[in-house]
Amino acid sequence: MFTLPAALSNRDFRTLMMGQLPADFADWLDFVAIGALLAFVWSVDPFVFALLAVSMGLPYLVVGLGAGAVVDRVNVKSVLILSNIGRGLVTAALFFAPDWGTLLLLVAARSSVDTFFTPAKQAAIQTLTRPEERMGANGMSHAINQASKIVAPALGGALLIWVEPQVIFLLNAGVSFIAAALLLRLSSLEPAPDDGADETNVIGAIRGGLAEVAGSSLLRSAIWLMAAGYFAMFFYDTLIAPLTRDLGYSQTHLGLALAAVGAGGVVGAVMLGAMKDLPRPFLLIAAGSAIAACAVAVLGGLDLLDSRWPVGAFVALFAILGVASALSVVPFRTVLQNTVAPGRMGRVTALSEALNTMALLTAPFIGAAIASLTAVGMAFICGGVILMAIAVKALCMRNHR
Repeated sequence: MFTLPAALSNRDFRTLMMGQLPADFADWLDFVAIGALLAFVWSVDPFVFALLAVSMGLPYLVVGLGAGAVVDRVNVKSVLILSNIGRGLVTAALFFAPDWGTLLLLVAARSSVDTFFTPAKQAAIQTLTRPEERMGANGMSHAINQASKIVAPALGGALLIWVEPQVIFLLNAGVSFIAAALLLRLSSLEPAPDDGADETNVIGAIRGGLAEVAGSSLLRSAIWLMAAGYFAMFFYDTLIAPLTRDLGYSQTHLGLALAAVGAGGVVGAVMLGAMKDLPRPFLLIAAGSAIAACAVAVLGGLDLLDSRWPVGAFVALFAILGVASALSVVPFRTVLQNTVAPGRMGRVTALSEALNTMALLTAPFIGAAIASLTAVGMAFICGGVILMAIAVKALCMRNHR
């Protein structure tokens, strides 16, 4: 029933995953260092942390579509390598930031460089795998991503015991350079031919990507479902800490809950990558969304009913959320790669990332408003309702592959 992903037999796919490991690790290694520098060294106002979130997310809206268009027009291997080199250079520049304004500008510049990597990675997976291999390939990629979110911030936080936050920026720059060096072993990944008549420049290429989505009801539905899933998640994600506090759990329990989400994501992704004879992708998305809806609703109900579960059960709910997220995200990426024309994968991925970022920049404020007007648990209930609606829509699309 379980086996290693078939895509691992491909040398270039193995190389891509080896390069993704330090690349994803670099996304999170200095996360705690940035927060420590702002809070403990410069003692900034709370609103600066809101600006930090904007500086990290806004480039995916402003630069992302153009980055996706570039990915589809050039050698993907070059994009993967240069994006990591660029990221390393900007990360090293953080060492010299004299104030928080400069730091945020550099964070925005780094996010702008990052907008090239994910579309290039997804295009590379599409190129290096056959349709029947892509669920396993995306499962492995997602497992690496989720594991990095657990290990890298923990290591970065531990390093602060011995070194200043700025030193971690230099170490993290080195991690990005390692990723670039590993990706040098990839074979050349030339852009796939695209017969779009109006795509002689980047603007025309962006229009071509939008037309690709507009012309396919399957793609439109899949991308909107994914964005809605992120919207539902960010509805309550920033409220996990106050929910934990209101239920009477400690900061340690909060840390365990957040780690459980990441661990559940790794487990779910590994399971998908190792299983044979997987059901249709939208059935998995429906199952993942329904499971997440139930778990989130239970968390909201605990708050509304002023109830408390044992710590183990509380943490287990978050592990279930992690598994459920993998059941949704991995099949979605597989649907895109099996549906989008190879010459347009970068643009469609970038469009999806932009919509996900819009969810990130809007949903937390709506969730916070609901929590302020009613109760924290009500924001979780609303997120659960959205997730259940996604499950119903995905179930209606179960016959699509």
